[in-house]
Amino acid sequence: MSQSLQPLARPVQFDTQEDPSRVVANAPQLNATSRRLIIDSLSMNSTRAVKADLKVFSRWGGQLPADETEIANFLSDQIQSSGKKYSTVKRYANSLHLWHQMHGLASPVKGTYVRRVLKGMARTQDTRANSAPALTPEHLRQLLSAITLEDVRDYRNYTMFCLAFFGAFRRGELVRLRIDDVIFVDQGMELYIRDSKTNRSGRTETKPIIALPNTPELCPVYQLRRYIEMSGIPRGAIFRSVSPKGRQGAGALSDNSFYRILKDALDQSGLSQQGYSPHSFRAGFITEAHRQGKRHHDIKKVSGHRDQKSFERYIREADAFDNHAGALDL
Repeated sequence: MSQSLQPLARPVQFDTQEDPSRVVANAPQLNATSRRLIIDSLSMNSTRAVKADLKVFSRWGGQLPADETEIANFLSDQIQSSGKKYSTVKRYANSLHLWHQMHGLASPVKGTYVRRVLKGMARTQDTRANSAPALTPEHLRQLLSAITLEDVRDYRNYTMFCLAFFGAFRRGELVRLRIDDVIFVDQGMELYIRDSKTNRSGRTETKPIIALPNTPELCPVYQLRRYIEMSGIPRGAIFRSVSPKGRQGAGALSDNSFYRILKDALDQSGLSQQGYSPHSFRAGFITEAHRQGKRHHDIKKVSGHRDQKSFERYIREADAFDNHAGALDL
């Protein structure tokens, strides 16, 4: 047995639920600037995911720090006994890797056993992405028409759905929008995105949203103006929780809150069997813009795509049956 596979001594007990960025940020040898930058390097969603994954590892019986045989057995057991998907198990491995890195330890995830277990999973399990279907314009109208617009909650939901589609938003980007992130211009509005899945560097990105004056019922610019005015929100988060009595919360909605709101709206509109998820708004915009002949460069101005392969996946799905070779004149 190689030295890297020897049972690991555990002289110190570690808390699996500690914030991984703050572990290293508290290291006494780091200066204040280094600590701040390390904390900023991980998003809130990333640290939340790491803590959740480590909890799964702990419940399984794993201890930290771990060795590669322990992690290899944990990952394989998640597939064989728990029936987890490959993408989920790979995320567990990434979280364990990050935890060890943040403690200044060599990562056992880089060991041969763990790498081979993951490679074996990729070959034996269906690793195709389980993509949410693209929301069609017709179903967007059906979704919106089921909202009665009786109170601030209804206006909030209606505006979020319009903006999610025409801004090709990821739900995390959408719920984190603030009043000072919005600048209305003659053509529509510019939205400042301060943190997104593809932007962890802290730079501010601009998302242009064009007005649709001929269809105000769908226009995200008109709907956002109306919602901000009627909600009376002067500053801070735009999309907030609303109590049964109509009282608005102070902070932004969470990603999960948006998911629950959409699920209820899909039930009310008769679309719950379509398989739509929050990502369907983003997929729907990209798909429809492509079908209407918009240039890919211009679509990505809205969607914010940086990875061409990721963007092309939407296009391939949209074109799957266009000019199909099997449509023969027989």
